[in-house]
Parts: sequence; C-alpha cells; structure tokens
Amino acid sequence: MSFPSRLFGRKPKTHGYTHESSAARVSPKTSPRETFTKRKQSSGIKWRPDSFPMNAVGESNYQAALVRICSGHNRYGHDVELPATIALEPSNPYDSNAVVVKIQGKVVGYLPREQALRVGAQMREEGLHYVSCGALIVGGWRTNQYDEGSFGVRLAIPTRGWIDFGTGVKPPEKPRAGSQSASAKSKRPEPSSSGPLVGECVAILGARSDGELAKELAAKGARNMANLGKSTTLLVIASERPFDPGTTRSVQYMKAEERIRDGEKLKIVSGSTASSSPLDIRHLLLSAKHLWFSGTIHRRMIGC
Repeated sequence: MSFPSRLFGRKPKTHGYTHESSAARVSPKTSPRETFTKRKQSSGIKWRPDSFPMNAVGESNYQAALVRICSGHNRYGHDVELPATIALEPSNPYDSNAVVVKIQGKVVGYLPREQALRVGAQMREEGLHYVSCGALIVGGWRTNQYDEGSFGVRLAIPTRGWIDFGTGVKPPEKPRAGSQSASAKSKRPEPSSSGPLVGECVAILGARSDGELAKELAAKGARNMANLGKSTTLLVIASERPFDPGTTRSVQYMKAEERIRDGEKLKIVSGSTASSSPLDIRHLLLSAKHLWFSGTIHRRMIGC
C-alpha cells in the first residue's frame, strides 16, 4: 500500500482473487469441514459423508507438509477435513502403479500398494490421471516439547468394490437373485473357441478382468478369472519386465511364486499393452516356457 493510501485510509485494490491464509482455513468461525462442504466440485470420488475408510501410507515422510497445512501442532490434535487429490504416478522409481495423495498441492502420502493397483486400474479404465476426494487429517498433538504425535491422513475412498469417480460412468449391474453365477460370468469377456490360449485360465494383475487386456486374451481363447485361483495357469502382469517392487510384493504375485515353488502348473508372464503394437500372444506363450499335458495331448512351447 502506498503512503497516500495509508494516509487517507484507502483499501488496497484486489486483482480478481483473494488469498486464503492457512489460519483462515482452520478458523473456528469457518471450520475446514464446512469449507470443504461448501466448495463445489464438478467431479470427484462420491462417497458417504463423514466416512474415511482408506488410510494413506508414507505420511511420516511428509510431516513438514502436514504441519504447514494444519498450521502446526496443538494440544489436543487435529481433526481437519480438506479436499485432496489422488493421481497416478507411473514415473515412480519404486512402483509404476503408485497413486500419490496431495492436499493443497503438497504430497502427503500414497495409497497402499494393493489399493493403488485396484484404484489405479479403474482410473485408467475411465481415462483419469487424477481425481479429487475428501481427506481427514488426524493427529498432530503436542503436550510439551518432548511429547508430540505425528499426523495421519484418511481418505474418503471405499476400500473394496466399484468406485464412483463422478464422471457419469454407471456402476456394474448387481446380480439378480438366483442368477449370480450367470451375471458374474457376463462381466468378463467370453473366451474364443480357438486360439493359442485355449484351455488357459488367466488372472490379470494391474488391470481389470473385463478390460482391454482381458478382451484381447479372451479373443485368443483364454478364460479370464477374477483373481488368482487354484485353476489359474497364467498370471499376466499388465506391465513390462522387469516388474517393479510394488508388483513383486503384492499378495497375488507372492502367492503365485509360492505355488510355482510348490511345483504347481502356473506361470508368471508379462502382458503389457503400454506400447502401440498389439499384444504379442506368441511372445507371451514363449516367454512362459509353457509345458503341460491334457490326456494324450502333449504341447511344449520352448522360450527364446
């Protein structure tokens, strides 16, 4: 403000926007919960109010950001509801399936690996790179200079089932009474009666069991399964080799490795569709070095 303005009491002009300070965000008159409720969002994850079932991970590495967002610690801790953004992070050097969590543009954590695979797969199916959701910041209490609690982040994202991203995509139809098996079967593409994968039971890790990769495998004769089961013969990873640690540490991958060590008829192969070229089924089979018997039929495929 110039000297004449201060002298005659003129207020400074604004330039079409106002800056909301961190203190205003946690003001008792307008709580963060009310601020988030009043803020209209054109799209975002739709979930029941006051419910935050998913816990973020890795918040211990981003305590400084959470301290700035909440304006420091207080005696009784925080219970602050704010809008957040989750985004795919394919360039993450530790996990290409990672989903990062941001609040006010600051990274505050990540989705757990198993949830990142599930949520990220649906985001990619709907063409989303990022989406907004509700977040609850908890913790951050301090009684004295030697006794304080760290911050944690909970998210308004369901931990199972279909997620409504607010894009207008309708949820899958629920099976009718008495026709559950037929309805569940119709969700996944029907296998072709001919092709190099006839007789194979395929579980896909990193992509939906009714997505494009599943359709391409079904067109080659594979039977797509919802999860890794006893009859699964191929676990197809929707990424290129070498697989990132997030994939190799997943529950399904470790179960598959354990079954392979036990001598079961199961192979882990890469079925990445990241490139523009179509899925090379021949390479998929050869890389698996698949060997199996069915009655008097003996098929052997030796890898390159």
